[in-house]
Amino acid sequence: MARYDWQNDRPTPGNYRGVGPRGYRRSDERIREDIGDRLTDDPRLDATGIDVSVAQGEVTLTGTVGHRADKRVAEDIAEAVSGVTHVQNDLRADRDAWQGSVTGPGAPAQAGMVAALNNSSMVLGKAPLPAEPEAGARSDRTERVGGGE
Repeated sequence: MARYDWQNDRPTPGNYRGVGPRGYRRSDERIREDIGDRLTDDPRLDATGIDVSVAQGEVTLTGTVGHRADKRVAEDIAEAVSGVTHVQNDLRADRDAWQGSVTGPGAPAQAGMVAALNNSSMVLGKAPLPAEPEAGARSDRTERVGGGE
C-alpha cells in the first residue's frame, strides 16, 4: 500500500507564514525579547542606545544610533519579527557621528556650496555676472529703450 503524500496535495500552494490559529496573538513581551535578540545579534548595528517598547504588536524604537542608516537597519529588523503590526521609528542619529559629513552641519564644503548658490553663474558653469553698480555710480553702458536704431 502506497503512502499518501500530504505535503504535495494542496489545491493552491501559498505562503502562510504569520497566519496562526484563530484568535492567536503573540505576546508583547515575546515580541520585545525577539527584537532585542535580533538587534543584539546583528553585526551591522550597535544597539546600546536603542530602547524597544511594544504595545499590542506595535513597536516603538527610541534612543540614538550612530548613523541614519542604522535607523533603517533597526526598523527593518523590528519589522521582520513575527507578531509586529507596525513600527514607529523615533530613533535619532547621533549628531557627533555625522558632524563632519558633507551634508551635516559644520561640513567643510558648506561654505563653498553656499558661495556657489549665491552666485548662480558658478552653478551653471558660465562666466560670473558683472557686479551691480553702486547707487549713484555712473555707468559707461548706454541702454536703448524701444526698438529703434
